[in-house]
Amino acid sequence: MAYGCQPWGTGLGFPWSPQKDRDAGAIPREAAMITMRARFAAAGFCAGILRFGVAEASLVASEDGDAVYDTVNDVTWLANANLAQTKSFGVSGINPDGSMSWTTAQEWIAAMNAANYLGSRHWSLPAAKLPDDTCSQMPKAAAFGYDCVGSQMGYLYYHELGGVKGSTIQLQHDASYRLFNNFQPYLYWSSTLWTRVPNSAFSFSFGNGFQGTNVFVNAMYAMAVAPGKVGFRSSNH
Repeated sequence: MAYGCQPWGTGLGFPWSPQKDRDAGAIPREAAMITMRARFAAAGFCAGILRFGVAEASLVASEDGDAVYDTVNDVTWLANANLAQTKSFGVSGINPDGSMSWTTAQEWIAAMNAANYLGSRHWSLPAAKLPDDTCSQMPKAAAFGYDCVGSQMGYLYYHELGGVKGSTIQLQHDASYRLFNNFQPYLYWSSTLWTRVPNSAFSFSFGNGFQGTNVFVNAMYAMAVAPGKVGFRSSNH
């Protein structure tokens, strides 16, 4: 069996779904870690204080709040970071909490494009840069670890939302975080394959800022990003 390249508490190397774990009455390991961090934060711990920094990129919300445009990288993100939970575009295989396999995530993106959602047919899962020498782990010829700002989700997490490695985006972020909703403190699929392990792709955790890989069958969340400015009624934003 192929195992995902994640540190303890950020992912699992066998088929797993956060929804299934909750249905069974168990608490996923990362959820337990998040609860512990929240308690520490309330007590004045969790690296001392909650950090609210200044974004390095300019993010602008659309008039209806459904999209967020990145003026630096010229891409548009869906503001709802777990849209699949409420809008399946007719795709089956999405868990009630919005998580899904990589294959289902790609089908969801394809259905979104077929629907010309927010006026675009160019949505995709975010890409990871490979290799990415900004990542914290060796070898630098790969793309594993914290601070992977070459990837689209890594750049969003660290440079645009003020995320901090080891902390959930809910606990540590800057003012641009309010432009988004429904971020899950867990793993999100990337569109980039990890060809050294069959049927695996890169993933990024909004629970701690770590980038690794997971096998296709694992249930994780999906964001969508499109080139250019999408979903704005006016070009003056």
